[in-house]
Amino acid sequence: MEDRQTTDRRDDVLRALVEEHIRTGEPVSSKGVLEATGLQVSGATIRNELSSLERDGYAVQPHTSAGRVPTSRAYRYYVDHLSPTKLRIPAQRRISDFYASVHLELGRLLKATTELLTDLTHYPSVAIGPGAQGEQIRAAHLVQMGAKTVLLVVVTGSGRVAQELCRLSDPVTTKELEQAEDILNRVAAGRIMDSHVEWGFDAIDMPGPVRSALSVVAAALGEATARTADIYVGGTRQMATVWDNLTTVHRVLEVLEREAMLLSMLGGQGGTSIRIGDELPTDDVDLAVVSTGFEVASGEGRVGVIGPMRMDYRRVISTVEGVSRELGDRMVD
Repeated sequence: MEDRQTTDRRDDVLRALVEEHIRTGEPVSSKGVLEATGLQVSGATIRNELSSLERDGYAVQPHTSAGRVPTSRAYRYYVDHLSPTKLRIPAQRRISDFYASVHLELGRLLKATTELLTDLTHYPSVAIGPGAQGEQIRAAHLVQMGAKTVLLVVVTGSGRVAQELCRLSDPVTTKELEQAEDILNRVAAGRIMDSHVEWGFDAIDMPGPVRSALSVVAAALGEATARTADIYVGGTRQMATVWDNLTTVHRVLEVLEREAMLLSMLGGQGGTSIRIGDELPTDDVDLAVVSTGFEVASGEGRVGVIGPMRMDYRRVISTVEGVSRELGDRMVD
């Protein structure tokens, strides 16, 4: 029983440390933790628990006389043990009213969605359209740009055009490229674009240079699928109020300007994803991302919020999920 009580107390202290730091942005003292938890223990006991959390990598002490700050590991534990939170009624009403009143094509709707997310959470937000993922390939062309450089052009059933530059390991002749294009269309035309699909070129008998070229083209098809995703970013103007360190602001802006990194950060299938600190493909940036998917006829898109690790996870998760539900319903109306 005592071990269970000790574990519960440690969890309470960790939760209070995270929530107080989210609330204040300042190092949290043992007194602050004691007041937040309401535990009937001494200040010395709380200090011992905080020291234990620090030893285990859940907290750091910026200065000897200062309180403690949660680490990315602490935020991860906190998020993993959060109970589901319902979206507040005023926020839910605002989201519902917004999607009931707007009549925009998908691109403008996703841009407006980022503005709504930023207004509700006060953090930068991102919306990613489905791009060519899930669209049917109408035709594919290989355009020779040089002896070892080929431009892949894919036309989908909706008229979307995706292009990808292919750098070959061996040169190909015009005749070999024509043969590669013929095989490519026989295999790919009519199939669905998917960044993870196996095209099956290996099972076809063909000359070595053609096979080598198509192996590069196969990888490029996946890249072309991912790169055609439409990305919309909102809320960058208020970043200085979210991160008080200008160096961090500039680094986050660099992240937001790199489409491939945004796709990686918000990537995923289906449900809600929360990625914190070193779980993201960024180097030592105070960053957390909450995102979830929504369905459209041509595939899945994603919406998400980007903020510091001390973001208000309860509010952000419920808001992102609420927006995703309403947006998905709007897509099928």
